[in-house]
Amino acid sequence: MTRLFAACALATLLAGCATTADQLRGSVQPPAGQGHAIVAMTVRTYAPDTASATLYWYGVDNALSGSLRADFAQDTIFGPVGSTSADGKLQLLALPPGRYQLGHAVARWRSDTGGDDLAINVPRIVTLPLNLPFSVQAGQSVYLGDIRFNLDYRPDTTVLDSRQRDYGHMQRMWKVNDSNSVQPQLLPGVQQ
Repeated sequence: MTRLFAACALATLLAGCATTADQLRGSVQPPAGQGHAIVAMTVRTYAPDTASATLYWYGVDNALSGSLRADFAQDTIFGPVGSTSADGKLQLLALPPGRYQLGHAVARWRSDTGGDDLAINVPRIVTLPLNLPFSVQAGQSVYLGDIRFNLDYRPDTTVLDSRQRDYGHMQRMWKVNDSNSVQPQLLPGVQQ
């Protein structure tokens, strides 16, 4: 009985560790009746090894809500071979068709403050309003852009078009052969 319980616990643990590449099986084609929204979360800070962010989303047409988390010390987005990587995480949301909103984000990091001889490593937390709408259609995968968390002097976010890097990550890390089928649907206020 103990062995059976241990085997079941191990199987459950391993099933929860499936990577995005395992889930997608080479294609960004969403499951029937759903669509995919793909968004990057990256950071610009002097201390990426202490930074993380949580992005909160909700459905406008339905009662769905959730969050996406990036731990910038551990997560990396790899672009095409030979390109520079970014501290961050490329996120994939499988959602039913409808309108959605990226409501706000909460970022955490540590920063050194103090005078010349006194540096204190202070934990910082900031809530950043986003209010960025997007929509999902059944059978389609859309790329929303890159939400970059600027966490040094005046914390804020910037929305970037990092398609080349992120499509490269889909091909290299997610093992997706059809990343060109991902349609750009850039969030409002995107910068090139």
